[in-house]
Amino acid sequence: MNALDDTPHRASRAETTCAETSRAKTILVGRRYNGPPNSANGGYVSGLVAQRARGMLESERDLVVQLHLPPPLDTDLRLTRAGRRVHVWHDDVVVATASPQAAGADTPGAIAPELAEQAGLRYEGQGGAHPFPTCFVCGPEHPDGLRLAPGPVPGMDDHVACLWTPDATTDDGTGTVAEELVWAALDCPGGWTLDPLRSPLVLGRMSARITALPRVGEAVVAVGRGVPGEGRVHTCATALFNRDGTELARSTATWVRLAPTATLQDTKAENS
Repeated sequence: MNALDDTPHRASRAETTCAETSRAKTILVGRRYNGPPNSANGGYVSGLVAQRARGMLESERDLVVQLHLPPPLDTDLRLTRAGRRVHVWHDDVVVATASPQAAGADTPGAIAPELAEQAGLRYEGQGGAHPFPTCFVCGPEHPDGLRLAPGPVPGMDDHVACLWTPDATTDDGTGTVAEELVWAALDCPGGWTLDPLRSPLVLGRMSARITALPRVGEAVVAVGRGVPGEGRVHTCATALFNRDGTELARSTATWVRLAPTATLQDTKAENS
């Protein structure tokens, strides 16, 4: 199903496929899961790649996914293993690489759901200001997105937060949120700590650890904390919590601020 369909969507089915051969796997990211208009949401595709790579590497260790180029939509991407790495190919170009690396330990702490709700009301991506308003995760104009709205937390510099209640479209078939959608939800909040309204940023590198998958229909507190850098490369961390403060998942990420004259097709991650 694409974003214009009216039929109900279930995660990890029609739009996202995985075909395995003796040598490689293939993934396809449906148009619903865009970040910028014509490329995949970085967190979503990172989660999708991490799942496939974990199986190919026969390892349950944390993985980091490096995005070398904007991942295309509605296009077969081939995964191949090379030692302890998995490369993602679009034709003969490497789009992403996954390799073992522990998720960062220095992630934001839990905050009260009431404070997260207040922060969400201060979300700066509303009212036409969003650099990518149809982003699957945080775009207010996406017709079938997750609709996270991470806003500044009162009294906490470089922090954003919001409440997010996963709906039935996120269900992995067991009543919990599909893993790639948890990665997606961990992606954008951190980016909103880095002043994307000044100039857009895109995800360059992300690692995540999921302790427990959120339950569909139950509110989750998303908290992001940024560490602004001096140049174009910045780091941030995001975590998801139950309302009682129990951590569900965490991530660390590197974002790349687009140069004034750059296009997304020209963008490459600078944090190799």
